[in-house]
Amino acid sequence: MSDPTSRSESTTPDLAALALRHIEAEGRGDLEGTLATFEDDAFFELFPCALRITGRERVRRYYDHFFSVARHCVAGYVDHGTTRGAHALTTEMTVTIAYPDGSRRDFRTLTVFPYGTHALRGERIYADTEFFRVIFGPLLAEAEPIPPA
Repeated sequence: MSDPTSRSESTTPDLAALALRHIEAEGRGDLEGTLATFEDDAFFELFPCALRITGRERVRRYYDHFFSVARHCVAGYVDHGTTRGAHALTTEMTVTIAYPDGSRRDFRTLTVFPYGTHALRGERIYADTEFFRVIFGPLLAEAEPIPPA
């Protein structure tokens, strides 16, 4: 009996490549290219604070904020590795945030890009809540609690 959640070998590499294109588009500041990698009902799930931001309109607003404001706070990053899995691509990084007072802080992050049917479902990010305050800005106030599993 086949598992309905399993993926064939032929679809996994395409979605992993799409996740890598997402990361590249985000790095270039390409709003439309970044959004094109998501399914319509995309989400951000933030842990350990267990908050969720859903829907194309909110995801677009997040990237508007990220590209115009938050991206300029990123002073650098170290890529610790990327793993291509059957259901998601995962990246681990240390991101250095520069604050207006001249101070800097390093945040260790783990981002999971779950595969959808034809594109990415969204991003599941594990990081310090302060990192989310910087990166998501005012949109963080619109996040909804994720119910316990």
